[in-house]
Parts: sequence; structure tokens; C-alpha cells
Amino acid sequence: MEEPEKVKTPEWKRPDQVMQLHRLKIKKRSLQARMTNIRVNRENLDILKNCNLNNGQSVAQKRKNPFAQGEGNKRANITPPELETSNDNTLYELLKIETPKSAPESPITDSPLTFSNLFSKLEASKYSQEVEIPKGEKYIPIDWTLKTKMRFMSPKPFPWNSKLKTSEEASGTTGFVRCLDISEKNSTLDTSPNARLHRCCLTWQHPSLPWLELFPRCAGKVSANLTNNLAIVNNVPVKDALYKDWSDSFRSLFHLLRAGQCPYFYVCANNFTVLFRAAGICGISEAHALLTPTTRGFRQSLKQEEIDYTMPLRKDSKRRSDVTDSGCDTMDLAVSNTNTQSNNSEDQSLDDEDETQDEWLQSLGVDNSEIRKIHSSQARVTLEKETEIDNLKQSLIFVKGVEAQGLFNFLINCKSAITTTGPLAGVPPTLLAPVAFYGATLKPIKVKESTVRVDNERYFSFELKGPLLPHVLPSLCSLMKSSQLEQYSASCAQLNSTTSFSVTKYGSEQRESSDAPKIPQNIFAQENLSDCGFNDELLKKFCSSDSSHVQILDSIKYSNNLYTWA
Repeated sequence: MEEPEKVKTPEWKRPDQVMQLHRLKIKKRSLQARMTNIRVNRENLDILKNCNLNNGQSVAQKRKNPFAQGEGNKRANITPPELETSNDNTLYELLKIETPKSAPESPITDSPLTFSNLFSKLEASKYSQEVEIPKGEKYIPIDWTLKTKMRFMSPKPFPWNSKLKTSEEASGTTGFVRCLDISEKNSTLDTSPNARLHRCCLTWQHPSLPWLELFPRCAGKVSANLTNNLAIVNNVPVKDALYKDWSDSFRSLFHLLRAGQCPYFYVCANNFTVLFRAAGICGISEAHALLTPTTRGFRQSLKQEEIDYTMPLRKDSKRRSDVTDSGCDTMDLAVSNTNTQSNNSEDQSLDDEDETQDEWLQSLGVDNSEIRKIHSSQARVTLEKETEIDNLKQSLIFVKGVEAQGLFNFLINCKSAITTTGPLAGVPPTLLAPVAFYGATLKPIKVKESTVRVDNERYFSFELKGPLLPHVLPSLCSLMKSSQLEQYSASCAQLNSTTSFSVTKYGSEQRESSDAPKIPQNIFAQENLSDCGFNDELLKKFCSSDSSHVQILDSIKYSNNLYTWA
């Protein structure tokens, strides 16, 4: 019997044997390619060439890896097509950003979103997302400074013009005189921007002498009709008639203020200006007045009339010898001691102290002549301290309540309020008010429209000239806002002697002690002043007790529904 053939187990093959078989297969393929005139693949020829070079080498020598990348050959892409992803997609996964289906154009640059510029775009998008918040406020602060000129400029035309129709002029005048809000829809008056503008450009004034410019009260300006004016001043009956008529107008205006039917008014003399404000304005619970500038002699006259006042803009003094204007205290001193008895006791103690010092000097053997010299030198130093703030902002005085009534009585009988020299000699102070009063004259504010160029850009200009009271600017800004004017700016010319009215803010209101009952502000103020001629929105601004709502406005800008000022 024949023995069954044994199954040969596969033997382990050496790498050189495998490569020899591989080279034989390549040779067969190359022969077949030559016979059929088929072009041999260049890659196979390169591999064959490498194999032939290694054929004569010994097995012990380190063989060359046939799978290594040859010179000039590109690396094979071994990544499956279904798993092939771009570097951008990988980065999206790492940053946990949703991969866009189609790369949109970047809002920052026109280049597509790639790995190289991704971080720069992310940084730029971070800043783009942080939108700059426009600076400004939604309100306009109140400026108690009297203004002589005002100019508005806008890149777009204003919704009105200076040429008024008959109905527009009549409706604007009627609205101002009767204190009507013609912007209301139920009004039968003309509600056009021209009519509303004309309503904002009117004021009440007394006296009104067409041949004299009574605002601003500048004594340096010589009137063109000075000879006629001197003839009137030298005529005593005419001079007395002017003063009597002015006294009646001043009294009528002050009574309107006390009754809450006039929010404020100004008394403009040659040497000073007085601002009377009704109770509730600026959150002050009583009628009050501010007067600036003052001199030592004027303050001494108030002291003789027993009118107590404070000087809120004056710095406090630490020593008794530094306290100027005897009988007048600063704000803090006035709060702690305001009654007359305490002042009398202090004066008496000072007199006793002076007598004691004189007796002590005499006991030392000092002659009376030397003592008089000492007193005169002390008086001279005191006088210098008292006069160093004359005609400055720090000389502003503030009175309220009963003292405001005393100041009214003092001014109506004050001879120094009427100058005796210059073109305005014998002419009483100018009264300016937003409401009608006895003897008042309705005066229009001069309006002028033009077109100007700034940096080769065209702007529409709107100018106002005349006595511009504090309510004019907020009223005009409210009119422009309702007319949907998107952007404009305004600049003002101030009457410098009245800027301290706005600097004072609420420093004028005396500080109440902790034990004193606090009067709630702005609760009854608007209701008590509901008949003063202002609408609710404007009255709310004037009755605000916030100190930030009182500013000196040299210029103002409006954009993005916000106001900025300087």
C-alpha cells in the first residue's frame, strides 16, 4: 500500500524571498506590456529599477524599504475619501463651532474663512459684536444763564422757515399769549412747525423804548439817539412816570410769581442781575431769588435793611477773623445760626472783646494814638477781605421765603438800581418774563436763516438774537425732536455776568438739619405751577431736584436720540 502523502505545512518566508517573487511578477508584466505595446507605468519602472539595484546586494546588508517615498514622488493619500475633512472642519470641531454649509463672505473682510486667518477674524468679530454704546443723555439740562445769541446747524433742512404766513403768525402769538400748547391735536390753531417756532420766539419785556437797546444792559454802548434820551432824563415828570410805571410792572410780576402763575423772571440792571424763581422750581420749597454780582456796599445796604442772605459760591472761612461781611454768613454758618438774637449776641460779645483788648493795651502803657493805628490797620485788612470778591461769581447772594419779599421791597426803592449817567441814565431796570404782566410789551426774537459751509460740507443755519430765556432752548429742541430732525448742533452766546446762576445749582438751597422735618420735593410743585404757562414735560424739567439737571450750556449736540453738551 502506498502511504498517504503528507500535507506540507506552510513554511515561514523571508522578506527577501517575498521580494524576489514580487520582482518576478513585475518582469512578467513588463514582458506582456512590451508584446502588446502597452505603455508601462512609470511608477512600476521606478520600482523595478530600485529592485534591480538591490538584487546583487547581500542579504545581510540592510535593504531599502520599497514602500518609502522616492525622490520626486508625491506621498500617497491613504486617507479614505469618506473620512477626508479639511483643516477648517477640524478646527470647527475643536472650537465647538458649527460648520457652515457654504462659506459665506466675512462681514469684516472679503476673503473666505480659512484656517490661516480664522483667529484674526474671530478677534475682529469679537470687537464687531461689542457695539459702542453712544454717549449722551435723553434730557436737556436747564441753564439759568441769560443768552444773547443762539445758532442751530443741521446737515438737513429745518422743518420751518423764517417767512410766516398770516395764520401761522397769528396762531403762534395766540398760543404764547394765552399759554396754549398748540402742538396738541385737538387744538383749533395752526399746528405747523412755523407756528410752533414763532411761539418759542416771543418774550415779555418792560420797559420798551424803541430807540434804546435795553438788553443786554451795557452802559458802554452809546445810543444813536443819545441827545433825545438826555432830554427825557432831564425832564423830571417823564423820569418819574417811567419809574412809577416800572414799579407797577415789577409789583405785578412778583405777585404772579408768589401765586405760582409765573415760573421765574429776571431783573436786569446796569450793575447787577436778579433771578426770581417761584416755589417748587429746582426743588426749592419757597420762592427765592439770586442776585449777582454784588459789592461790599450793596451787601452792607442789605444788612442795614435786615435782609438775611447766604453766599453759596463763597468758600467757608475757618477763623472768625476771616469771616467777611459782618452780619452775613456763608451757607453752613447761616444754617447753624440764622435768627437775629444770636447775631446780636455775637456782635455784643465782639464789642466786649474789643473793649477788653483796649484795656489790656492801655495797661501795658500803649498810647491811645497807637491803639487807634492798630484799629485802623485791622479795619483796612478787614475791608480788603470784604472787597476781594466784589463783582465776581463768588459774590452771588441767595435769599428765600420772607427774605425774598424783603429783597423785592429793597429793589423797588433802591436808587442805585437806576443809573444816573450814560445812555441809559434814568431808565429803570429791564424786566424779562415768559408770561404776561402789567405794562409788559410782547417782543419778538430776531430770527435769521442761512446756509454755511464747514470743511466743504453744506449746513443749514438758524440764528436767534435777543433776550433768550432758559425755556427757549428746551422748547426748540422739543420742537425739532417732534419734527423728526435726526441730527443738529447748537451754540450759545452767554451773558457772562449771569453764569453764576447755573454754577450755584442747588447750592443755593440751605441744608436742613437732621431734626427738621423734610419737605417732599416735586410732589406738589408741578401741581402748584400748573398755570405758569409751561406744559407738563417742560415743567417737569424746571421742577427737577437733581443737581445734574442744571448745567452751563455753551454748545449742545443731538444725534441717536441723545443729547451731549459742553
